[in-house]
Parts: sequence; structure tokens; C-alpha cells
Amino acid sequence: MQKTKLALSTISAAALLALAACGGGGGDSGGSTQQPSTPTPPAPVVTVQGGATAVAGDPLAVVFVPHTETSTRPVLQSISHAAFPSALQKATAEGAYTQVGIDANSLITLTGGKIVDVSGNGDYAIGRWTDGTSSLGNVSVNQGDHYAIGRPLKLVQDLTLQPDLSIGPKLHCSSIASTAPTAISGNFAPGKLNSATAVISMGGPTLDTFTLNLAIGADSNATATVSGTILNGLFQSNGVLHHVQTLGTSQASPYLVIGYTMPTPSSGDASGVVVLKCQ
Repeated sequence: MQKTKLALSTISAAALLALAACGGGGGDSGGSTQQPSTPTPPAPVVTVQGGATAVAGDPLAVVFVPHTETSTRPVLQSISHAAFPSALQKATAEGAYTQVGIDANSLITLTGGKIVDVSGNGDYAIGRWTDGTSSLGNVSVNQGDHYAIGRPLKLVQDLTLQPDLSIGPKLHCSSIASTAPTAISGNFAPGKLNSATAVISMGGPTLDTFTLNLAIGADSNATATVSGTILNGLFQSNGVLHHVQTLGTSQASPYLVIGYTMPTPSSGDASGVVVLKCQ
């Protein structure tokens, strides 16, 4: 009898072990639970404030003012060029450009964030990348990578702005569109361009002078004036790094684009883009 009880006890213990292995035995403990997979993060989103007509033509003129340049030092991505392939300059449906570059090895791309201050009429399109990430790294809500895309000024003969050697011809230019100036440091909210004027001498042609006046931080009237500089290129003079291009289809009334990084009295270097109409 004792041997029979021992045998039954052994069988009962084996049965309990089998039930436990199979998740049986009642209760809520159950078997192993499959761990949830790590969710895939959403793709970066680019939002646009404003709108522009995308610029048609090939090649295109490009001005790009990265938040990494200063008033005294350009960087590799500081751009002012009149012959970028149209196929590499990418725009959204709203006419905001998310990519610029001269070849496949030097593309600058906004991967996520905002494009603000967007405007343009088909001869030019401007905007500012902010509050996001690009191939240059992070740009804060107070910073900006500013761009202008346009139709480089051409004549029927496929010539750029031609010199007029007669005495005294001048084109006077005033601002019609701009991005909000931003502090390179990111320590101040974006400001505003108060005014911008320029004079082109057709005897060169040269950019006789241009003057910028902006407000940012505690600086309500920060002013920079540059005299005797060259049209179409990237230059540093009079304490201002400036990107210059002439755009449009009329030599008599071209558009002048100036990208700038200039010092201010108390807010440090500030950058932006302005489009001027000349006549």
C-alpha cells in the first residue's frame, strides 16, 4: 500500500510539472508573453509657411546663406552662383526649396523642420529653413539657413548684364521681399528687415553701394553699408559678407538679390536674404 501511494505521488508530481511547462494549472500567470516590437519613428516632416512660384529655367542662380557662416568668414556651403543645374534644386508644391546643390556630391538638403518667409514670383523664390535638421546639422527656431533661387539675368544673346559705357547711367534698387534676419548665435528671436537700397552702375557694371537696416534683439536700427563691390559673387567687404546675384529677364529693370551676414551692435552677427527691384 505504501509503495502504491508513493507511486501515485510521483505520478502527481510529474503531472504538475507537465502542466506548469504547458502553461496549465489555472490562474493568470500563463506562459511567456511576446514583447511588443519597437515602433518605427515617423518620417521627418517639412512644413511650409508662405508660397512662391517655383522658378523655371536651366541653369538657375542660387544664393544660400547658412547659419554657420559669419560676417568675416564664409564656409563651404556659403553660395552665390549663377549656374546650378535645375534638376538638383528641389521645391515643394508650395514653391519652397528643400534642396540646393551644383552636383550630386555637394547637395544641401532640409530633412525635417520648417521653411518660412516663403515668397516669389517665378523670377525669384526665397525662404528660410528653421527649427529642424538639414545636411548641415540642427538649426534652432531662432536660427535660419536663408536661400534665394532665381532666373539668372540673360539677354536674347545669352549674355549677362551688359556694360553701358555712357556717362552716368545708374539703376536704383529698393527692397520688395526678404527673409526675417536671424542671429547666428540663436540667442534672439528672428527680427525684421527695416529697409534695403542699392545702386548699380552700368558702366562696369558694378554694385556701387548697398545699405541694409534691420531690427533684431535690442538693436532696432542696425545698419550696414557696402560700397564699390562686384556684381554676382560672394564677397567680404566693409565688415559684411555678401552674396550677390542679378535675376530676371530685363536688363533695364533687373532683380538684385543680396544674401548677407552683418554685425550688429549688441546681437552679434545676423543673416538674411533680400530681393530688390532695380530701375
